[in-house]
Order: sequence, then C-alpha cells, then structure tokens
Amino acid sequence: MLTLSNKISLGRICCILPLVFCITQVQHNNHYRYICLFIMLIIGLSDMLDGYIARKRNEVTKLGVYLDPFADKLVLVISCIILSSDRIWPEPRFPIWIPMIIVCIDLLLIFGTIALLLITGRVNCRPTILGKASTFLQIIAVISVLVGNHVPIPALTTIWWVTVAFTFVSGLFYMYRGVKQL
Repeated sequence: MLTLSNKISLGRICCILPLVFCITQVQHNNHYRYICLFIMLIIGLSDMLDGYIARKRNEVTKLGVYLDPFADKLVLVISCIILSSDRIWPEPRFPIWIPMIIVCIDLLLIFGTIALLLITGRVNCRPTILGKASTFLQIIAVISVLVGNHVPIPALTTIWWVTVAFTFVSGLFYMYRGVKQL
C-alpha cells in the first residue's frame, strides 16, 4: 500500500519530465525559467512535506526509506547535469565540475548501499542532518541557477562551493557509516 508520503515522493519523480521540458525551452522563451522555478519550489517543498507526513502519521515504510532519497537524487542529479549544458541552458550555468562531484558521490553511495545490502542483508538508511543539509543546499543551488542573473555571480559561486562542501562531507560521513556497518 502506498502511503501519502510515498505518493508525494512519486509525485516528485513525476515532476522531472515537466522540469526537463521547461528547462529545454528557456532558450526559446525566458518565461519557462519561471515555470522551472515554480516546479523546483514544489519539488523542494514536497521533499520537506513527505518526511513530515510520514513521521506525523507514523507511516514510515521500507519503500519510503528508499523512495524519498531516490527521488531527491534523481531530481537533483538530472537538474545539475542539464543546468550545466551550454547547449541547453543559458547563463548562469553550473560549472561542469559541480554535477560531476554530485554524481560521483551519489553513485558511490548507491553502489555502497547495494553492496551493504548484499553483504549484510540490511542497510541503515536513516538520513543525517548533513544529508538533509546537503539536499537542501543542492535544491537552493538549482533554484539559484534557475533564477538566473538575479543572483550576483559572487553569491552564486559561494552557494556552489558551500553546496559542494556539504555534499562531499555528507558523502564521506555516509561512507564512514556504511563501512562501520560491515
């Protein structure tokens, strides 16, 4: 049975296609930038809402434990990659090293989780404050690129560096926690 919070996580995944479509249209019509921003805000708010609902209603499920971070990773990785493409997205865009770091860390965590599951038969997927901060900052970074030239470049650069730092530290902590489970 799908709980309300799981349906919200699935809804976040369903938002990817309209987001990608709108991102690809910004070069032709700048109004799509605001639709992208609206979709990303909905995604960000739904990320906070689904966890709150699951805890409040005592409906934390095994599916939800995996679905929620999967939805986050999928949305953010796809967003970062296409918002770094000079063929798809106008300025400002993510420097290519940002999605590369995010994707590499996420892949390490995904493969590490699968390996732990195969080796031990269980995985501790409880989110940490570092993981939540990292996801929040990645959403802020994507929104700041979507907003465009309304964010000064020094502020944008600071957001990017802080986001990458939190993502890196969070990834290291999750890896440490995984190795400790062995």
